[in-house]
Amino acid sequence: MSTDDVEPRKVEGLKGTVERGPFGAGSKSARDADWVNTPQGRFVLRRKDGPTFGDAALDRYVGKRVTCSGFIVGYSLLAERISVDDK
Repeated sequence: MSTDDVEPRKVEGLKGTVERGPFGAGSKSARDADWVNTPQGRFVLRRKDGPTFGDAALDRYVGKRVTCSGFIVGYSLLAERISVDDK
C-alpha cells in the first residue's frame, strides 16, 4: 500500500450512490458494510464521529444518491456531511 492510500485526502461535494454489501470476505472481520459508489471509486462509508461497524444512522442512505464531504482514507470515506440528492 502506498503512502497516498493511507494519507487522509479532503473531499467536498463527492457524489455517489450508497449500497450495503459484503466487506472483508474470508477474513475474521467479514461483515456487511455501507458503501458509496462514486466516479472516484468505491469507498466504505463511515460517519467521522460514528461507530466503525454497524452505524444504524447510515441506514437511511442505502439505495439513495448522496453528496458527501469529509476525508478519504484508504478504502474508507469518513463523512463529515452527507446529504440526499433530490432527483
